[in-house]
Amino acid sequence: MPTLGYIVSAICLVMLLGYGYLLVQVFPILLKTNDEAVQDGAMVTAQLHITPQDNLTTTYSETEQFIQGQHITLPAIEQQVTGMHPGERKTFSLSAEEGFGPYDETKLQSIPTAQLPRDAREGDIIEIITNDDASKIARVVSILPEKAVLDLNHPLAGKPLNVTLEIVKIENPDAEVTRP
Repeated sequence: MPTLGYIVSAICLVMLLGYGYLLVQVFPILLKTNDEAVQDGAMVTAQLHITPQDNLTTTYSETEQFIQGQHITLPAIEQQVTGMHPGERKTFSLSAEEGFGPYDETKLQSIPTAQLPRDAREGDIIEIITNDDASKIARVVSILPEKAVLDLNHPLAGKPLNVTLEIVKIENPDAEVTRP
C-alpha cells in the first residue's frame, strides 16, 4: 500500500505536468497576441467613421483595406493604426491638411451642360471622364443653359475632421487575426 509521501509526490507530478502543458501550449498563444498588432507590410481592414467638425450631424462611414506602410491611405491614418490590435477602437481629430488637404479653387471646372448626365442636379456627385481619360468624382456646383461648373475637390477637402476607427482584421505576413 502506497504511503502518503508517494501519493503526494504523484499528485505533485501530475500537477506539474499539467502546468507544463499550459506553459508549452497556452502561454505562447497568449504571448503571440503582441505580434498581431498593425505593423508595416500588414493588410489592415479598418472601419472608419469620419465627421466634419463643422457638421457633426453628417458622418461618412466606410470599411477601408490597405497595406500598412505603402501610403495607400492618409498618412495620419497609418500613423494612428500602428500598433493597434483587432477589435481596438480609437477616436482622434485631423486638421484639414492631415485629412484631405486644403480646398483648392483651381479644381473648379466648367464643362458643356450637354456632358452632364440627364438627371444631374446641383449638389449631385457624379463621375466624369477628364481630357486625359481618367475617371474623376465631382460635385455639380451650378448648371447654366450652356455650361455646368463642377468641383473636383474631395468633398471633405479643407475641413478639420473627427475620426473614429476600429481595426476589423489584420493579416500579417505570418498570421491572420480577426476581431472577436
